[in-house]
Amino acid sequence: MSQPRFIHLRLHSAYSLLEGAIRIEAIPKLCLADSMPAAALTDSGNLFAALEFSQALAKAGIQPIVGCQLDVAHAPPKPGDRPAPAAPMVLLARDETGYGNLLRLSTANYLEAGEAPAHVPLEALRAHSEGLICLTGGAAGPLGVLIREGKAEAARALAATLARDFPGRLYVEVQRHPENDARRTPAETASEPGLVA
Repeated sequence: MSQPRFIHLRLHSAYSLLEGAIRIEAIPKLCLADSMPAAALTDSGNLFAALEFSQALAKAGIQPIVGCQLDVAHAPPKPGDRPAPAAPMVLLARDETGYGNLLRLSTANYLEAGEAPAHVPLEALRAHSEGLICLTGGAAGPLGVLIREGKAEAARALAATLARDFPGRLYVEVQRHPENDARRTPAETASEPGLVA
C-alpha cells in the first residue's frame, strides 16, 4: 500500500447519537476505497462500538484505533461563578494501558458527573493519561474556547499542563470546515491563530 493520504482520527458512528450515522459494517469498505490503512472510532462519550469496530476493521486488514470524544471540565470556577461548560477532546488508546484508562474515563464520564451533563474533570484526565494520545478538540475544544474568549494565557497554561500529562502524545487540532462559502467556521477563524501559536 502506498503512503496513506488520510487516516480518519475522529470517526463518529451511529453510536454517537445525533452526531454520526455511519454503521460499523460500512467503515471497512470506506477505508479500503480511500486506501486508509487505519481509522479511529471516537464516538462521543461512549465505547459501545469498540469491539464491533475493532473486529470489522481487523477482518478487513485495517488497523483499528479505539478512542472516545469526552467533554472535559477544564476550568475550575472561581467562588460564586458558574463552572465553564465542559469542552470536547479526543482520546485515542495507544496501548493496553491506554485502553484501560479510556474505559475508566468513559465510565467516569457518566457515573461521576452527578447532576451535571456527562463530563470528565481535568484531574481525572490527568490521573488516567498513561497510554493515551490526546487531541485538543479544535475550535470547540478547551484551548479553542479559551482563545475565543480572549484568555490566551489560560489557554497557554492549559496547553502546558496537557503537554506534561501527555508527553509526546498531545496534538493541538486545527480544523477547517468550510461554511457559507468561507474556508472556516467563525469559531475556527477566531481560534486558529492562537492554536497555531
